Amino acid sequence: MLTAAQATADVALMRRAMETVHPGLYRYAKKAEVDAGFARLAAAARAPISTLALHREIARMVASIHCDHSKPELPEAIEKWRQGNASHLPLRFKLIEGRMIVTAGALPAGAEIIAINGRQVPQILTALAPLVAYDGDTDQAIAEKIADDSDLGGSNFDEYWPGLFGAPTAWEIEWKLPGTANGERVTLAPISLNDWAKLSAPAAAFRSEFYNSVTWRMQGKVARLGIDTFVNYRNPVAATAFLGGFFKAMKAAGTTHLILDLRNNGGGSEDVSIALARHLFDAPFTWSKPIRYKAIRYGDLPQHIESWGDRAELFTPPQSAFIRTADGWYDRTPASTDEADDDDSTIQHNPLPAAQRFGGRLTVLTGPRNGSGATRTVAWLQERRGATLVGEDTAGSAEGPTVGQILLLTLPASGIRVRVPNAWNRTNIARFTPRRGVAADVLVVPTLADFSAGRDRALDVARAGAVPVLDAGAEVAKALAGNWTGRLDYRDYGDDTRESLPTLLSVNGLALAWTYDDGPGKTMRSAERWTFTPDGKTLTIIGKDGSSTMAVSELRRSGDGALTLVLDGTGRENGVAVLLRTILTRDAGTLRITRQSRTAGQPFIMRHSYQLRPA
Repeated sequence: MLTAAQATADVALMRRAMETVHPGLYRYAKKAEVDAGFARLAAAARAPISTLALHREIARMVASIHCDHSKPELPEAIEKWRQGNASHLPLRFKLIEGRMIVTAGALPAGAEIIAINGRQVPQILTALAPLVAYDGDTDQAIAEKIADDSDLGGSNFDEYWPGLFGAPTAWEIEWKLPGTANGERVTLAPISLNDWAKLSAPAAAFRSEFYNSVTWRMQGKVARLGIDTFVNYRNPVAATAFLGGFFKAMKAAGTTHLILDLRNNGGGSEDVSIALARHLFDAPFTWSKPIRYKAIRYGDLPQHIESWGDRAELFTPPQSAFIRTADGWYDRTPASTDEADDDDSTIQHNPLPAAQRFGGRLTVLTGPRNGSGATRTVAWLQERRGATLVGEDTAGSAEGPTVGQILLLTLPASGIRVRVPNAWNRTNIARFTPRRGVAADVLVVPTLADFSAGRDRALDVARAGAVPVLDAGAEVAKALAGNWTGRLDYRDYGDDTRESLPTLLSVNGLALAWTYDDGPGKTMRSAERWTFTPDGKTLTIIGKDGSSTMAVSELRRSGDGALTLVLDGTGRENGVAVLLRTILTRDAGTLRITRQSRTAGQPFIMRHSYQLRPA
């Protein structure tokens, strides 16, 4: 427990440091909003408060400025304790179609978690989301970070659960297999971070590094190069030479199509991005505009700050090394050509000789795990190289993140450490969407059907190349045709508990007739008609209570014949405007139709889901 005086002093120091140093403090949030966030934090510190509760409230305040490089860390003693002591969920999960799906660990892969320690999953996600840091308006990153975040102690779930709900002595979990009638309850013991990190990861391995995160496959004239991180500062390798072996192999094989898989890549070192560009670009390039600083002198703050490198160079650089901008900021003049130095990104680089680089067709697989340097790389490859982006929109900032060098500010009373970036790394590209990452050219949304089948549709689409245009009405009518039996799972809006009803569906063309068994003598029926516009880009669903219209975001058949339809729109829930997404999949003998919803700053959460089989 901290006294009010201790907590207040820590908060005041944090505010002074961020207002002095942070170049992105008001980049995505207005000053009045930031001031209000600081005021709420100060109010929480006016009474005795636990370290975990203060950590939670600092996370809430820092997340509100929408900078992915700004976040609190638990005190060093607590982090060390969690590494070897019982503290984490004994499983790994992903949020798929608004559901918490187990990928590895103490429950069967594919199981859906319904509740944890008496709290329904929608309530848990709603509580966690405001603590998650992300850049600008890229709130699609929230779902990924809740499940997996190498920046913090495993995931945002494990990092912030103790501050929200108390440190767990046991995990009481309610779970079920999707499409089944009844759930199960189990009590599981927490595990340490070290043991958690050994569980099979749903994406990249926890805190992987560039040298051990590269995967390589060749099939005919198509090569797939996966790079799960650009982090190259803990155990650095010469990035240009390291990548050279793969490009040499492509040359020898006569590769005509490179699929660069960056979906698991959150960023890291600029030297890897530049090395990649040297193998792919055919003209000189300068990766970054001059690195921009809000301040180059920090008063007495350095006594509370740790970082890497030479402290004199960091805290008292010569003023002659900077050009003062019209608004009083500082642009650094590059003085180093060291491949591992940030200055290296602001000088011109030449491509490798033609014999060493790849000039064929380039496809990049992208997704919401992309941020920081990964998103900058995707933006460059799209603009300079004409790469086709397949997958989902990235997070991060195509314009460039607020990062530079991370200053680790230690708050004296609590020991909480706050990451404060000291510069703005501005991408030297011509086009970007403010507050956003990079949009996918070909959208491929992960589905529960894909996960269950072990199918990588984004990779399959990238390999196939041209995307066939399907007749939406005919394809969906074919997928729905016949009589179906199964279950409807839905979320009770009153308490977020899960309900499940036996369900029948009869389809004639695009006319759907539903029958629900809600217990003895409680048979309910409904009907609706689906109508696609002639161009197949919009679907209108007409029922007894009115109609709704949604855009067709994805319509695709996989090589094995499975159909995926993704619909996006808007609506209202309990009087609140929400984003809506419906995913329909017909996969062999299983039909799934799932409706999800979310507000801004929240992940998608399942509203209801049908899982049916032919009657």
